[in-house]
Amino acid sequence: MADYDIVFIGYPNWWGDMPMPVYTFIEKHSWAGKMIIPFCTHEGSGLSGTEKYIANACKRAMVEKGFAIRGAIAQSKQDEARKSVLSWLEKCSRLCR
Repeated sequence: MADYDIVFIGYPNWWGDMPMPVYTFIEKHSWAGKMIIPFCTHEGSGLSGTEKYIANACKRAMVEKGFAIRGAIAQSKQDEARKSVLSWLEKCSRLCR
C-alpha cells in the first residue's frame, strides 16, 4: 500500500456495514496521506454509513464520496451498470488530477 496515493476500496454492503475482512484489511495498513474512494454493491441500503466507518478506521486519510450500485443491477443489467460505473469513474478521474 505504501506505493499508492489513491486507493479504491470495494465491498458488498451487508445490512448497512462492510464485511469484517474489509475491516481486517484496513487495520493492516497505514492510510496517512492517502485518498480513499469507496464503492459497494447493495440491495437497498446504498453506502449507508460505510464512508464514515472507513474514515474512522483509516486515520489521516481523505475519504471521498463513494459509489453504490444495486447488486441485482450489476448482475442482470450489465449495460446499465457499466454506464453508471463509467460515469462515476469519470468523476473520480477529475478528483485524481
